[in-house]
Amino acid sequence: MDIVKVGNGFYFLYIGVAAIFLLVLVLLLRKRSRKTVRGVLLALLFANLALHYLKQAFPPYIDEFPLSLRMSAMQNLCAASTVLFPFVYLFKKQNILHDYAYFIGVTGGLAALFYPTEALGMPPFVFDTVRFYFCHTILLSVPIAAAVLGVYRPRLEKFWAIPLLFLVWQAIICANDYFLVAVGLVKGSFSDLLDPGFHNSSFTFGVRPDFAWAAKVFDPLVPRFLRTDAFGLNGGVPFYFPVLWLTVPSFVFLIPIYVLISSPFWIADMVKRKRVPLHPMLRRDR
Repeated sequence: MDIVKVGNGFYFLYIGVAAIFLLVLVLLLRKRSRKTVRGVLLALLFANLALHYLKQAFPPYIDEFPLSLRMSAMQNLCAASTVLFPFVYLFKKQNILHDYAYFIGVTGGLAALFYPTEALGMPPFVFDTVRFYFCHTILLSVPIAAAVLGVYRPRLEKFWAIPLLFLVWQAIICANDYFLVAVGLVKGSFSDLLDPGFHNSSFTFGVRPDFAWAAKVFDPLVPRFLRTDAFGLNGGVPFYFPVLWLTVPSFVFLIPIYVLISSPFWIADMVKRKRVPLHPMLRRDR
């Protein structure tokens, strides 16, 4: 049976579709007013948000209802972005949330397209595979289109906010997971959440056992007290203090990544010696 595998034709097909979607989106909007551009981008984000909940009416979610409701919560970085991005982009004036949305949208979207965890091993054209790629294509395309079209451009001077807002995103995921356990949508106990191998797709509770190589990279950056289970809460498995263990790694790794992926825009603005939209028609709402 045909399935999505890393490196096969369907894998590259969806990457190609995402690239074409972004190109067409930019070309269609490049001569439109700022108001129109914002309206289209918001419509895409709210459509993505609606799909995040409407997927409960389709297999495999409907087959597991109501436990499947956990999949429409904010249980990982991309799910949190799907829920929160529409409200971030409701702000007309640029703020640090837009800079962070560019960062997490580009990194999260690219990571999902190049390693599509939820689509791997799935038939290429069933509902959930198409939904997965639609979701992450939108998360990737909207921030890039907003930057290219001069609506919200990532700013170098806001680099300091990226790791801080990443920790906020992780705190939201952490609170979400505790809520899901409390209401029974995730079967387990609060102490189970402290096991990095339990319900931990975004490394909120530590380095997952199946990413042992990552522990060699991250662990030297984590203060010992954030890896010490002083009260014996998680039964002796490797312990990481939820969210806070990511503090130093976030500053070490995320700032250079943000500087790199945002560099085409702030370098162009520096060359021009002033911040201007790429398209004069976008200088003001019409």
